[in-house]
Amino acid sequence: PHVLWEDEHIAIVLKGPGWIVAFSRDDEQSKGLVNLLKRKGISEARSLVESGDPEHLCHYLMLKYTEAAGYFLSRSVENQFGIAHRLDVDTSGALMLGRTEAGFSHLRRAFMSHEVFKEYVCLVHGAVKSDNGEVCFPITWDESTNQSYISEHGLWAKSMYTVIGRYRLKRGKKIFTLCRVVIVTGRTHQIRLHMASLGHPLVSDSKYNRKNITTDLLWCPRLFLHAWRLRFLDIDRNVREVKAPLTKDLTRSLRTLEEVVLDLESSDNPALRTVKPASCPRPPPAIQEKRPSPSCLPGETGPQPPAA
Repeated sequence: PHVLWEDEHIAIVLKGPGWIVAFSRDDEQSKGLVNLLKRKGISEARSLVESGDPEHLCHYLMLKYTEAAGYFLSRSVENQFGIAHRLDVDTSGALMLGRTEAGFSHLRRAFMSHEVFKEYVCLVHGAVKSDNGEVCFPITWDESTNQSYISEHGLWAKSMYTVIGRYRLKRGKKIFTLCRVVIVTGRTHQIRLHMASLGHPLVSDSKYNRKNITTDLLWCPRLFLHAWRLRFLDIDRNVREVKAPLTKDLTRSLRTLEEVVLDLESSDNPALRTVKPASCPRPPPAIQEKRPSPSCLPGETGPQPPAA
């Protein structure tokens, strides 16, 4: 992990796959994270990076981002070590930290009031027909299995997607769609579940796409989901935007694909034409040219949760 942007109160870091950021609702278990680092006998952040095992990001923060460096919450169990929101273990991308109590409280309030614009990049199975769309199915989460479900008894959730391009494996037949997804809410596994509910599960998703996981892992080593852009208000109410470059593993996976044009009107036997048979698909940085509208910052017309 490394810092993409920071000010006195807030930092945005690039989280790679394999880093755990979730916390137990049991305070004693959270406190145990501090003792766990001591029991491991690890005293340098580099040792965590090179361990080869899933590690909790709080341990990295404790070793790398100390109070002396202006990260006053890196050992604060009460403030979740400054980690303001979740990303799944195998999800990479931009993660927001509070460096101070004021910064952490500011971020938590912003997430609660849907004032943080969160945009992801994902690769899904199949040809998504509509270039733009939204999913509003409510989601419930089973903590015992760490599995989410669409349920009328769940919490309101909204995702908006925009198609970047449609692809296939070089010399292959299966079609995939690269999408940008903006989430208004932040339910557990929201993008993974919402896209799967449309019949387009994410590539290399072992939880919601077990049917294809074995063949997916042959060319994409982990879940293809990346938090690529955040837009938010800092403590002084200035608009900030931070972008996280796509990680090397997902970039390599994209290079195994070629872009195609499909006749989406003929679902049974769609005509297919290769566009770029020997080149990498358009890189995610070009995504900024087609950002979805509206955003969710105050003062802009954006989606709001339904009235209680």
